[in-house]
Amino acid sequence: MEKAKKIVPEGWFKWERPGIDFPFYNDDSVPAWHAWLLIGATLLVAVVMNVTTFLQVGGTAFKAFLVFLLPLAALLFVAHGNIGTIIKKPRLGDIPLILIVTVLSMVYSFAAGALSGLITGGSTHGNPLMGETIDAGRIALIFVQLFGEELFKTNMLIGILLLLFRRSNNRKSAVVIAVFATALVFGLAHYAAYGSIVQILLVQGLGCIINVFAYLKTKNILTSYAAHLLLDFIPLGLAALGAV
Repeated sequence: MEKAKKIVPEGWFKWERPGIDFPFYNDDSVPAWHAWLLIGATLLVAVVMNVTTFLQVGGTAFKAFLVFLLPLAALLFVAHGNIGTIIKKPRLGDIPLILIVTVLSMVYSFAAGALSGLITGGSTHGNPLMGETIDAGRIALIFVQLFGEELFKTNMLIGILLLLFRRSNNRKSAVVIAVFATALVFGLAHYAAYGSIVQILLVQGLGCIINVFAYLKTKNILTSYAAHLLLDFIPLGLAALGAV
């Protein structure tokens, strides 16, 4: 029997999962200022990430919870408390996607880090977590902050998508521009942690697009969150094993 072809809605990419769309952007009942709220909360998180690192104020817990709570509050306001707008029931079929995204992110980070070193004539800065003492409390904070970083990217993407789609009515171009703008802001948010504009744009900025793809395909933040967790914890685990 011939396999039925997957019907992709008009204006969607062929790799998207049919039937599950981005929230808000094509809902006329959502005012445009809600998009600016999502974007503004994201930009505020970027400022917080840089300022707390530069000034060494507030401590790790303070930073982690601000990165988590600021975008969450903005999203819940726009979604009228419905977190289901971005969190969906996980599927077994998401596991290969999560693993592929994680592996590709690792390969890209290594290659982009090497390229960044060639461009700047120096070595790239590794993940700051690698130099920290990792205990149960720090692990819990990493879970909190990384979910906040996923909210950061999702809020920015959705906010820009809403504004662009309202003007152009072109879903594909709005998604592409929103993804690259999100990557730029996410990269800049890491400037204080890494201190190299080339590195943060190549590694943390453009590199996050691979991770964002997990959300773009599934419209479920849990998939990109799972890949982000693996991306950060696998090197920590390998380092711990090497230290034994």
